Amino acid sequence: MKHSVILKTDGYYTAFPVLDHLPDGRLSIAIPRAPFRDHHAVQEWIVLVSTDNGDTWNQSDDPTVPANWPGNSPREKYDRFCKITENGTYICTGTMGWEVRPAGKIDQDVAKDFTVLDHPHDPDSKLIHQSKVFIKRSHDEGNTWETRQWKVPLFRTLIGFPRADVLDDGTILVPLGGRPVVDEDLLESDSEEFGQTFAWRSTDDGDSFTLIPLPMGLDHDETAFLGLGNGKVISLGRTTNFFIQRWSDDSGLTWSQPVNTNIYCPASPPNLVKLRDGRVLCTYGHRLEPMGIRAVISHDDGETWDVDNTIILRDDGGYATQLDPAGGRARSDNGYPMSTQLPDGSIFTVYYITLSDRITHVASTHWEV
Repeated sequence: MKHSVILKTDGYYTAFPVLDHLPDGRLSIAIPRAPFRDHHAVQEWIVLVSTDNGDTWNQSDDPTVPANWPGNSPREKYDRFCKITENGTYICTGTMGWEVRPAGKIDQDVAKDFTVLDHPHDPDSKLIHQSKVFIKRSHDEGNTWETRQWKVPLFRTLIGFPRADVLDDGTILVPLGGRPVVDEDLLESDSEEFGQTFAWRSTDDGDSFTLIPLPMGLDHDETAFLGLGNGKVISLGRTTNFFIQRWSDDSGLTWSQPVNTNIYCPASPPNLVKLRDGRVLCTYGHRLEPMGIRAVISHDDGETWDVDNTIILRDDGGYATQLDPAGGRARSDNGYPMSTQLPDGSIFTVYYITLSDRITHVASTHWEV
């Protein structure tokens, strides 16, 4: 295994990388970064591109890289799904994300329609979020954009997650997670109570989408979809203990009831990749000692997972970020891997991690499976 630092800056919290394997073979990584411990992705958005399978990286503003397409906030860019269609149309879709607003401009009318939280670093600002989904399209290579958006009622938050998939029949499935408004006291809370998982689904190359609720389980708002062919899809979702799993046999239109997998991974989300030999790879952050990054394989399309042969990519995490003056929770400063298979069959995995110097940063592991 080869470990490399992708982006590390003393005094900055650099976390939650989004990996994209572009059609021309390039890799891109989009990274939220902030001079404070930021789990809302509201500060900086940095895009890096590699033309040599992740050996070297350069910052890029290339408009053909979807991570560079415009958005209202870094969080919107983080949550959304992007695609260039066969006719050259650019499309991105997802949820509106967290935005920063001056605290003095949050009146009662705004507070009714938005979830409002304290800014984690700036006492003069607030974070706001509205439960809206959107579709943006460009027919001129990103020079101009048209936007449609809809509010989803009865949910205090609706958050996308960059673990979407495009099935072999062209169906787009984007995972969303929502927390319903069940008590007005929750509107000022940032608690992690569990809620409803959705598939934001399109069968017409993104011209229209339907919000499909998945059968209820103990889900967080972080779920991964993976198409397996012939309409079969699996989803794995974050919980407080084992990943929860569902199946669909009709391209994500209907779903099975949730079951617990035997992958024990509390408080950390999965990433799913179908390997060229047919196996399914799940990578995840291990937020228990020894903390780090792990992987597990399924040889039967997710029916079972070979946890007896769990692969340990890193076990040297477990430190809280320097930017939390109270010391923080080390488990919250490690994980969120994304993986892709390179042309030679090897795996390239990116993630964030905090080592003994307590500088939270984005790193990679290049390995054989």
